[in-house]
Amino acid sequence: MKKILLFIRDIIEIYIPVVSFVVMFLTFIMQVFSRYIIRHPIVWSMEIIVIGFVWTVIFGACYTMRKRSHVKFTMIYDRLSPRPAALIRMLGNIIIVGTFLSLVYASYKYSFFIGFQKTAVFRISYTVIFLPFVYFLLSITGYTIMEIIEDIKIIRGAIPDSIDHKAAMTANSAAEASSSDQSSLREAQK
Repeated sequence: MKKILLFIRDIIEIYIPVVSFVVMFLTFIMQVFSRYIIRHPIVWSMEIIVIGFVWTVIFGACYTMRKRSHVKFTMIYDRLSPRPAALIRMLGNIIIVGTFLSLVYASYKYSFFIGFQKTAVFRISYTVIFLPFVYFLLSITGYTIMEIIEDIKIIRGAIPDSIDHKAAMTANSAAEASSSDQSSLREAQK
């Protein structure tokens, strides 16, 4: 059962964004060719491009969160030792979890409320377009809760540091070493 759920997660977070991006991109190229070369724009292309973009961004964001590849603003966090950094990250993540959980029910209700409306050309229900946002909220909440659990372990001393904080500390050390090497080289050249 676990393998099936992990496979479904991969379909949602990897394969759907890849396919939707490829379809969106090819449709975009067709539209540009049709509009500027043939001088006859394709009516349905905008729907495909918008839906493809929405699905690519929403489902792709879930995958980047899973792989810890999303953008973070950690200038202060990276300068702290592991325990204070874990505490600050945990507080920020608690805010994210609270906010996202508060949006789940309303987003779910809205996705089905708006379902009576359909897109202009393909008559696709807006539920199909908006429901992925509910998955996004639940997925990001789940991945963020895993980070909170990791932070609790760091604060308790069960593990020494988080993976991303350790990587940032290593990168900062390397940058400082490179900077001091360049300063010594400049002084040696004088």
